[in-house]
Amino acid sequence: MTASMTTQILAGGALLLAFAGFDGPAARAQTPGDTPPAASTTPAPTTPTAPDSGTTPTPPAGTATAPPADTMTVPPADTTTSPPESNNPTSSSPKRQSRFRIGPEVGVYLPTSSKARDQFGSSWLTIGLGIGSIGRVAPQGQTSFDLQVLYQSKNGNHAFLAPVGIGYRLAVSQSGQNTLYVGATADVYLADLRSGDYDVHSGLRTGFGGSALVGANFGDSGFLEARYLAVSRIKGFDLSGLNLTAGYRF
Repeated sequence: MTASMTTQILAGGALLLAFAGFDGPAARAQTPGDTPPAASTTPAPTTPTAPDSGTTPTPPAGTATAPPADTMTVPPADTTTSPPESNNPTSSSPKRQSRFRIGPEVGVYLPTSSKARDQFGSSWLTIGLGIGSIGRVAPQGQTSFDLQVLYQSKNGNHAFLAPVGIGYRLAVSQSGQNTLYVGATADVYLADLRSGDYDVHSGLRTGFGGSALVGANFGDSGFLEARYLAVSRIKGFDLSGLNLTAGYRF
């Protein structure tokens, strides 16, 4: 090998070394085996998220928070039910106390038979005693016990007549406490007759009959009544007649 060739080889080797020294770092950066540079440690900005429902967010330290609104519960309205007002005007007033009542009853009986009038008198005056308040007659009608006592004497003769039965009265007109009524009765008549002219000493006898009546009540204190009594014959006497009665209670 000549000197010139040796010189050329050395010059070529130097040139290769020069090129190798220039491209070496770039080649090393692209070598897969090399370790990549470390990532930046600067934290990425985070997006705030809404707190979950029912969770109270915690304010950052040093931040003043407003006090919660007053949550005092308002008591419910009074639901106590008031008792209904009574429609009865007398419910608020003291109940009227019942009391014992008594008063006179006066009547006159007018027989229709001339024979009865001649033997016992044309008018039989009766005076009695009424006990208890006078009942008000209902518009729909009502039944009641019927009892009267008639007695008359004249010239040694006497007549006793007592109708006992059941009566029915019906109010036909009312004005305040006053009531106009009509009615009828069905009775058994108890009689005791004595007549010297006809030689009658009957003792206690029974007859049958009834009456039709009309009357008026004045509250529970007074009444007027007129009734016609129809009586079967007893020992030959017809004792039918008109009876007028008035009564009052104290």
